[in-house]
Amino acid sequence: MIGFPDFSDTDRSGPPAPGSRAEFLAALQDMVTDRAPRVFALCEEIGQCQQAVLHYWGLAHPDRADLLGTGGSIHLGFRDAATAHHRLSTRTHPLHLVWA
Repeated sequence: MIGFPDFSDTDRSGPPAPGSRAEFLAALQDMVTDRAPRVFALCEEIGQCQQAVLHYWGLAHPDRADLLGTGGSIHLGFRDAATAHHRLSTRTHPLHLVWA
């Protein structure tokens, strides 16, 4: 269970206690901030520092990484961002792992 303040004994028939909604929303914001995945991208370098193409957006979770192709048709799962980078980067199409 998420560490929200316990509002289970709040009297729902009367008006809410001052600040209880704000406290709940603050706890919710803290939970989302603490658990938010890190965003990364895999970008292909074209030429030597001439151009780049963003091919994938990624979400790095504590136990996995989810990758989405920029066209929306590809969804891949990997152990982590580094594994995705290693598996998808090739000698002819080198990718850079860039953290947002």
